[in-house]
Amino acid sequence: MRRWFQSGPFWLVLLIVLLPVGGLLLLQQTTVNPLHSALDKLAAVSISERWSHPEMVKIRQLGKAAVPSLRGVLREKDRPFTQFLLWLKSKWPGVTRFYPYIPDPKKLTERRWAACQVLQTLGPAGKSAVPELIKVIASKDPGDVNGGSMALWAVGIDAEACEQLDDVLEKGIAGFGRSQIIMALGNVKPPSDRTLKALTSALTDTSPSIPRYAAETLGNLGVATPAVISGLKNLATNSTDAFDALTTVTAWVSLWQIEKGSRPVADRVAQVLEQQLLTPISPPIGGGSGGQGIDATEQLFMKSAALFSRMKLDEVQNAKMLTLLESFCEKSGRIFIRMPLLPSMMQLGFPRDKCVDVCTTGLHQEEDYYRLQAAQLLTQVSERYPLDAINLDELVRDKDVGIRVYAATVYWRKNKRADVVVPILTEALDRNKHQSYYYAEILPAALNALVEIGADARAAESAVRVLTRDPDPKIAKRATETLSKIRNQ
Repeated sequence: MRRWFQSGPFWLVLLIVLLPVGGLLLLQQTTVNPLHSALDKLAAVSISERWSHPEMVKIRQLGKAAVPSLRGVLREKDRPFTQFLLWLKSKWPGVTRFYPYIPDPKKLTERRWAACQVLQTLGPAGKSAVPELIKVIASKDPGDVNGGSMALWAVGIDAEACEQLDDVLEKGIAGFGRSQIIMALGNVKPPSDRTLKALTSALTDTSPSIPRYAAETLGNLGVATPAVISGLKNLATNSTDAFDALTTVTAWVSLWQIEKGSRPVADRVAQVLEQQLLTPISPPIGGGSGGQGIDATEQLFMKSAALFSRMKLDEVQNAKMLTLLESFCEKSGRIFIRMPLLPSMMQLGFPRDKCVDVCTTGLHQEEDYYRLQAAQLLTQVSERYPLDAINLDELVRDKDVGIRVYAATVYWRKNKRADVVVPILTEALDRNKHQSYYYAEILPAALNALVEIGADARAAESAVRVLTRDPDPKIAKRATETLSKIRNQ
């Protein structure tokens, strides 16, 4: 009997019986799910072209009504029969010649990614998809993890989601997504005892990066237990290796967040930075000067800069820390690093001309991301320094909607010309026209600018009113508040 189960005839009989039934089930799932066609169309174009794609606009207009179908798409890749068919295809590739229901794993992955992207644009309206998104993040496929993580952060993470994330960590079923899960656990304060235990345990994980992510999350949560303090202190050991140094500084930063002891932490972090300045700098990740990523040394200086700007340091310490950061900027030579460091350096006393130089250098780059980031920095610099050297008339007419919005904010602060900036901000509120990866930041910035303008922004009322009915409740709430402010000021 055992030999019969292991024989070819047994499997042939099983396939003859099961495959037609399974095929009909898969065909029924494809027919029932109304979003398959739309998501496949989205998957056929580049990610950057999907945000304002007609199919994306249609699905967003459905709001919560689209979520059940999107959840079905997130599940389809992991269904037992789907996995069986994929296994069957790997064993007998020729089966696709006579059995048309074998799914295409690439298509399943692309469709799942498109579904995650749609949920990202829906924001909290997609909250019911959290269980499926967490399973996607726990996937062994790094591509699935990125899409699921962005969607999960967009729809929102509450205590119930943290319970599910804790469960994944405790079972050890996540691969590449463990770091994303650990960071997500920092969203609910105060954390549960279960979450604290999971994060404290992760401080001693054998993976090079997991203890660092756990330390950062514990610092953000700010809960001081003996186990947490002990674990962070054990992690805070100096090393000449950049990756270990980043973990060291992360642990010190978290200890400061929990215990608020400025002087010893500042001195220890400064020692690590001084040591890193003596080591050769690595070429940018991916080559060139672009935003392909930042390495451990760059993360180290960025994390340290953020810490220094929050500390109550004396004048001598401020000058010392600013010198360390300036030295690294000169050594790096990358505008991609100078721009993220600018807000912290400005807090430490970075002079006006140097602040403006960073912004103008970023604005003259070819990459849209650099230019957008530089324009955003201008709004921060304008809160501290006058910007007479910047050609705002040119920037408010820029081709990029984000640059126009940030430039309009600065223009208003300088010139108080509502007739110039309100039409720019009003046009920027059209979600269907301007959907993009960065639009999630640009739209709130436009609404904030209108609030800052106040009653002089009443010409934007109709455009703001449209957003009060947005499927994303966060946007709808922000728009409602904006409408009230510009009416009542």
